[in-house]
Amino acid sequence: MEEQIKEPNLDRPQKDKRGRFLPGNKGNPNAKGRPPNELSITVKQREMLPLPCPYSKKGETWLEWLADRGLALAGENASYYKEFLDRLEGKVLQPFEGTIKSDVTFTIGKGYETDNKKTA
Repeated sequence: MEEQIKEPNLDRPQKDKRGRFLPGNKGNPNAKGRPPNELSITVKQREMLPLPCPYSKKGETWLEWLADRGLALAGENASYYKEFLDRLEGKVLQPFEGTIKSDVTFTIGKGYETDNKKTA
């Protein structure tokens, strides 16, 4: 009896032994995704940025007016300033906490203790 080699089904995404998708494989290869530029507020706003802003008294475009307004608000309000810096510089990474197994303990008023050795 000849052993038949089973060829992979290329219509289905390839997975490793643990069931994870291999690089370059999508979970749903036939998905079309969201149509580009369809009902997108962001796309509409980007189209408006070079247009004249009706709120500007200096004849600025939306882009110029929004940039000036954002800077003015950042100068007046700390939360606007934080948001402005987060967008400009990137959010500050929060340190994470963890636990470390140690034989060192600290008792308030008594100092550190390590394996029955006291230090002040």
